[in-house]
Formats: sequence, structure tokens, C-alpha cells
Amino acid sequence: MSQSPRPRREALPDALPTPKRQLPMQRTNDFARHPKDGWTYADPYPMSDRYRARLHAIIERLCPPPPAPMSGDLLTQIELHVRGFMMYMHPLAGRGLWLAFILLDWAPRLLFMSWRRLGDLDRQAADRVISRITSTRWMPLRLLVVGIRGSVLSAYFDLSEVHERLNYRPVPFLKERVALRERLVASPALLGATALAAE
Repeated sequence: MSQSPRPRREALPDALPTPKRQLPMQRTNDFARHPKDGWTYADPYPMSDRYRARLHAIIERLCPPPPAPMSGDLLTQIELHVRGFMMYMHPLAGRGLWLAFILLDWAPRLLFMSWRRLGDLDRQAADRVISRITSTRWMPLRLLVVGIRGSVLSAYFDLSEVHERLNYRPVPFLKERVALRERLVASPALLGATALAAE
């Protein structure tokens, strides 16, 4: 059985295209996780104050318990990170995550486990509800919790305060990525070779 020929690759350009606009980025030798280099994060996904309060309660139930770092300021940072992340999603995906938070908050009532919403339960009761969902045989419900947990915990473990508590400062990794970026920008041929290797 003959195989269809692979499509020919287009020749790589001799130079990278000129960007249409320049980001107000400043070069910095600070290898902190969140350097002050002028990068602007997306505006938060629009939510009412009431829903933001419910989101705070859900985030607090999903984050690690004490003695892990947690405060009102950290809750706000996580909330803004998650809402900003939602703005980078496809609009339907962002709306889906928004609905997933609502469903998780109402899960105790929907599962007939409590008349209180998840954000109003103590941590142990909330953990029982979440464990009930993650152990169900209905995959969409399990994926719902995975998506919410992933968005919240990725924001939590990206906090500088959490890095300090874990004594985690990936300076060698950051230096390696910065050096790689500079090599790629300086050499379009290397950029093409890296793309081929990634495939």
C-alpha cells in the first residue's frame, strides 16, 4: 500500500518579521519569578462583586490548609490570576470555566450532601464533596474539578510568597530560558531547527 507523500515544508525566512508594535518591555537582570519589566497581564474576566466573593470562598477551600501561606491579599492575587487566565481562553472556554465554578459551589445541594454551598462549608465537609465528585464514574464531573483545581492551584503555586515558603527559586532555569530566547531571536535558522525538533 503506497503512502501519500508528505507535504513539502516552506523555506524558512532569512529574517524574522518586523513586529507591528513594540511591547514596553524593559530588560532586567532580576531573575525573580515576577520581575518588574513592564509586562501587562490581561484585564480580569468580568464578574460581579457577589460572584467574586463566592469565588474567593471556593479558592480558599481548594488551596492547601495551614500552615501553608494564605491571607486575604493572597486570595485576591489568586482570583485576579485566574480571571486574567480566563481572558486568554476562547470565549466559550472562559464561560465554561465560569459556569464550572458555579456548579462546584452548588455541588453540595445538587448531590444532596448539604443545604449549604461549597464555599460556606468547613474544609473537611468541602473536601468530602470534592472527593465525591472526583470519584464519580461520570467523566465530565471529574474533568470539571480537574479544570477548576488546575486553574486555582497553578495560580497559588505561582505566588512569590509560596515560593519563599518552599524555598524555591528556579534561577538556573530562568537563565537557561532567557539565554535560549536570545539565541533564537538572533538566529532565524536556529529558530526553524528548534521548531522542527519540537515536532
